[in-house]
Amino acid sequence: MSRGLGIAFSIGTSVLWACGDDGPTVAGDGTGTTSSASTTGTTTQGADETASVGTSTTSGDGDGGSTTTGAPEAPLAFASGIRLTRLTANQGVQVDLVDEGLELPPSPDAARLISGRTTLLRAFWSLHADFTPRELIGRLEADYPDGTQLVQDFSLWVEGEGNDGGTSFQWLLQPHEVVPGIQYRVRLLDPDPTLATGQISDPPPILPLASRGTLSVYDAPLQLRVELVPVLHQFEGEECMPTITDQDVQDMREELEQCNAVQEAILTVGEPMPYLDPIGTSGTGFGPVLTALAERRAADDPPPNLYYYGLLAPCDGYPPGLLGQAIGIPPTPAMELAQQRIATGRWSGSGAAAAETFVHEIGHTQGRYHVLCSGGEAGADMAYPHPQGRIGVWGFGIHDFKLRSPTGSRDYMTYCSNEWVSDYGWEQTLDVIEVLTSWDAMSTTPGDGVLMGALHPDGTERWWTATGALPASLATPGAAIEVTHAGGVDPLPAWIYVRPDGDTVQIIAPRPASLPLATALHLRPPDRVAPLAIDPAAIHDHFAARARAGD
Repeated sequence: MSRGLGIAFSIGTSVLWACGDDGPTVAGDGTGTTSSASTTGTTTQGADETASVGTSTTSGDGDGGSTTTGAPEAPLAFASGIRLTRLTANQGVQVDLVDEGLELPPSPDAARLISGRTTLLRAFWSLHADFTPRELIGRLEADYPDGTQLVQDFSLWVEGEGNDGGTSFQWLLQPHEVVPGIQYRVRLLDPDPTLATGQISDPPPILPLASRGTLSVYDAPLQLRVELVPVLHQFEGEECMPTITDQDVQDMREELEQCNAVQEAILTVGEPMPYLDPIGTSGTGFGPVLTALAERRAADDPPPNLYYYGLLAPCDGYPPGLLGQAIGIPPTPAMELAQQRIATGRWSGSGAAAAETFVHEIGHTQGRYHVLCSGGEAGADMAYPHPQGRIGVWGFGIHDFKLRSPTGSRDYMTYCSNEWVSDYGWEQTLDVIEVLTSWDAMSTTPGDGVLMGALHPDGTERWWTATGALPASLATPGAAIEVTHAGGVDPLPAWIYVRPDGDTVQIIAPRPASLPLATALHLRPPDRVAPLAIDPAAIHDHFAARARAGD
């Protein structure tokens, strides 16, 4: 059987430098020859990039395959005066495949390539002294485990040596063309031997030199699911709320997909969440909004892998210097910590404007800490391997087709501009994404529930219950919630921490089984002499509410 024709974006005979501080945009007018059915080249242009539909062929064992008529074309000769040196793959962060002609074994420090994701292959070369500038063809042959083959030809005018930030031979594999077990080889060919000068190098321009290479592909379902919640701010006679269009959702989805090891991100827009208190002038940042969003999630009781992200356009403006905030940084991708997958951020007029903060705050809820760059990042990850928050390797956008410089771009968990994903960040979240994706068939969070409290810096507090559980390893030493009822006093462990980027104190404890009968509750933090009294009547018990509703 034969594989369906793959329409691939053949990226660039040149490198266009985009406006601003982004890296180069790969672009060009790829053309080439094929030995069986092929696509024809058309060119599309956007504001920031050009990409052309290149040529590709597929062949199989003759069952449904393509045929040609007329005399067969003579095979092309190896290009003279040039030697291939390196081959890389990039789905967001660059991975070296071949160096100095030799296939590199998978490195434990390198980012993984995943199945079902757009993949850019790039080849680089060195020139002989007698090389004549001319157009050459770079040919990729990809052999699949089912016996079919994909061939892509890429034409490029060569007059100098290739490099990561400049010209390269490039081939784009579509998501359905990226599967485990692909064997590959690339070579450089002369479309017009009469223009060639010099000798064919020994070995010839082919990678890998010894034989076909095998593309190491990590095969697992990888998705991110996010509920976007527009906050309806009702304040001093005004109503202010983001208007979220399909284009806005697409812009946010694509930025999340570009910076995470996923086959897809699934974003939905939830019902607006009314909010009556001040936001920009409250002096408490986004803390109370996050608390309201946490109560909203507790009431909805969604699947444990669904992130909630509030979008804000407050009537009274934004808190100075605050772009977004997460409710916590979960230390492990535990199903019991579903209540930690909550964040909020500025709308700033569009999904495109909100996208960078969105990716940053979702990063916190995936377990990522800040990365040092500007010096203003509190609670930084000191294990981050690249200086000044740099991304360390070349980045590539699977939607915008832009390259990002390893020294000119910064990890999206910094406070610096030109944000992108580093190889470190890619790997740090991949396993989290895989674990959460595996829960898709599950609709409820295990555990007997948790009691949650928020102590805001203005002295207000809020208490509610949510699904989940408190892992024993997260309990704060010396902290406890004591529940007084007719039968006695039940002490419960508690996890107490300060929310990232704010001053709100978050408390999480197991939901007391005796909560409906409680006459008093006291929180005993380890750093307080007098316990904090909690009014049982002030606790919004979502479990009791669902029981009354017959759920």
